[in-house]
Amino acid sequence: KMNIFEKIKFLLNKPKVIIIVGKGRDLAKEAIFQVLKNHFKIGKEILIFNTDFRSPKEINQFNFLIKNCSLPVLIISHIGEIPFDKDFFAGELEETIEVRKMAKILPPFSHLILNFDDETVREIKAETNLKELTFGFQEGADFRATDIKLNTGTNFKINYKGNVVPIWLEKLFGKEQIYAALASIAVGTIFGLNLVEISQALKNYFSLPGKMRLIEGIKRSSILDDSESATVFSMIEAVEILGKIQGFKRKIAVLGDVIGTGKYTIEAHETIGERVAKNADLLFTFGSRAKFIVQGALQKGMAVEKIFQFETIKEGKLKLQDEIKEGDLILVDGSKEMRMAKIVEEIKAQKEF
Repeated sequence: KMNIFEKIKFLLNKPKVIIIVGKGRDLAKEAIFQVLKNHFKIGKEILIFNTDFRSPKEINQFNFLIKNCSLPVLIISHIGEIPFDKDFFAGELEETIEVRKMAKILPPFSHLILNFDDETVREIKAETNLKELTFGFQEGADFRATDIKLNTGTNFKINYKGNVVPIWLEKLFGKEQIYAALASIAVGTIFGLNLVEISQALKNYFSLPGKMRLIEGIKRSSILDDSESATVFSMIEAVEILGKIQGFKRKIAVLGDVIGTGKYTIEAHETIGERVAKNADLLFTFGSRAKFIVQGALQKGMAVEKIFQFETIKEGKLKLQDEIKEGDLILVDGSKEMRMAKIVEEIKAQKEF
């Protein structure tokens, strides 16, 4: 919360304000900071906020910022879960109530940046008369990602107004990372940067820990660290990406429970297991729900001797360390509650004792 002195300072400086909402807000904030930091004084000329609009006090503060800044930019990342196999989806309308109210009070010179692939977000466009930019994978998005290739990171082409520029995300994978980059490209364009400058800036974008990042593992292995959180969709995508990345001797899936799947717990985890059978050489599971991942993998023909099941990280960490060989790529993924980051700590290179 801003105190009276901070408010006065804000009114005198009149900075530009970027507000990011939606499920991808944390990654988008990191990418936007990376694109703008060498060209502007972040924290003085430009303020960047990410919010979920949960508290009335916070909403009031953002109303104050919007009404008194020199340029408001509102970015709405995805509200729905990102499907691994489709470029269109939708979120819950109720989750957009506060952000739609905010979009309507933005002054006419504001910019609105929307995830084009999330239909619930895209529809917000119809409710305002603002300058809008959209980003996504589908035709029709202003900033469109095409030609996606995976190696030691993600390569894709950005298409904007007939211009096509390659973008390289070093050691980063997954649609959510691409969406974050697309949002940052839209913001960079608003602030007068060209696509080549933005592309250069994104080469040094390292994102956040536990969000589909490639890091060094013990015994000259590599870890695809997606340990921060998981949904069924995001875990299936991570398993599919594990299978697609080239240049490794073996693929190991280290998976914890996906919490919050409700009555679909068994089917959801079995579906993940079916994907594991096609994309991994070994499977380690942690947690009581993850035994259904094992069931799915076995049903699709994964050999029982390639599967290791544990209830807790403590029980299985030594077996995992023992099993890892040079040239392995290890995906670590699971719900936040499973604390899969502890496994990453155990198997990453230069472990601190």
